Amino acid sequence: MEIATVDSKIRASDLDPEANEIGGQDRKFVGAISRAFEILRAFRPGEGPLGNNALAAATGLPKATVSRLTHTLTRLGYLTRLETTGEYEPTPSILALGFCVLSNLRVRQLSRDYMQQLAEHAKATVGLASRDRLSMIYVAMCNGSSLRTMRHDVGTRVAIETSAIGRAFLAGITEKERLYFYEHFARAHGPKWPELRDRIEDCIQQVSDRGFCLVDGEWQRDTRAVAAPIVSSDRNAVFAMNCVAPSFQISIETLENDVGPRLAHLCAGLAPMMGS
Repeated sequence: MEIATVDSKIRASDLDPEANEIGGQDRKFVGAISRAFEILRAFRPGEGPLGNNALAAATGLPKATVSRLTHTLTRLGYLTRLETTGEYEPTPSILALGFCVLSNLRVRQLSRDYMQQLAEHAKATVGLASRDRLSMIYVAMCNGSSLRTMRHDVGTRVAIETSAIGRAFLAGITEKERLYFYEHFARAHGPKWPELRDRIEDCIQQVSDRGFCLVDGEWQRDTRAVAAPIVSSDRNAVFAMNCVAPSFQISIETLENDVGPRLAHLCAGLAPMMGS
């Protein structure tokens, strides 16, 4: 929920070097299906329709391949072509795929009422997110302020390495898994990585010490957030939850002494129920 406008400009090919690794030497991997999903993933909330040139730039696929894929996805009903511009946009048919996941996501069902209570208590926005490649994607959102200053919806993505919710996720996974992400972040951030890694490690230590971490103005200036991981007992699922508000609306002291501990308690209570 730390503002998505920056992250929304990052395309599939830029956002995710991991996309180029999926499949690898797997002989059963169907590349055509993979490329079709990359087309669908290129569309971002609030950005509107995209043409074949833009989709080619976003995915790194040849324009001729993109043209065939958009034609096929249109025939299947997942894209619609705008006659006025020749651009494409997703259709509601895609919602059927996502709704099936959301409606069966147990942690989302379990946490909804508690998230709303915390949001109203803090007069802030509370979100639940899952890892999607090298970003976090929100699967639930509750707003507790009539100001509605944090305008995000389910499906919004934020970067893992610079957001509180992403760093809480990193705190919830194993060290071996964390190093995998660090390798990607190091390549993406170059000489800035050592300093960024120190800030990430500080957040991980915060989670270890008090159950949550705080990020103040790093993802978006004048925005503060606390976040905590939710780790299933079998460690097969790791989610993260945050509470975010503009800095003029909530103090660091309130986040550290009230909201953060409440959030950590909520996430710790949800964890044992995820596998039941």
